[in-house]
Amino acid sequence: MMDESPEELQEIRREAEQIDVHKYRRRYRALMTLAVLAFCAAAVWVAIRMAVAGRNPCERVRDYYCRKAPDPAKCKLYEVILKESVEDESARMRGVIRDQCLTKINRLKEEDGVVLE
Repeated sequence: MMDESPEELQEIRREAEQIDVHKYRRRYRALMTLAVLAFCAAAVWVAIRMAVAGRNPCERVRDYYCRKAPDPAKCKLYEVILKESVEDESARMRGVIRDQCLTKINRLKEEDGVVLE
């Protein structure tokens, strides 16, 4: 049995036609797109940070003295140090040289406020 009058049925039909049945699907897709974009941005950021952190610290110091703050004497010195940090026969010695370059990077940061990338 129907309790609604024809006018009420027509009003219900009009309201039903105005309902957007895809509203939540579109919202879900938009949120998933946003989440995927955020994940991709984070992945790119991590990859860039890893690439920068993976560089030889002696190369970073050499780049600083040869390009950003041109000092011919220190540039030549760090060219030699970089070469030794890569080509020395002893892995332990290469590690010691790289540690010294890291110490130089930290000292430049603390004393001069220079951040090497």
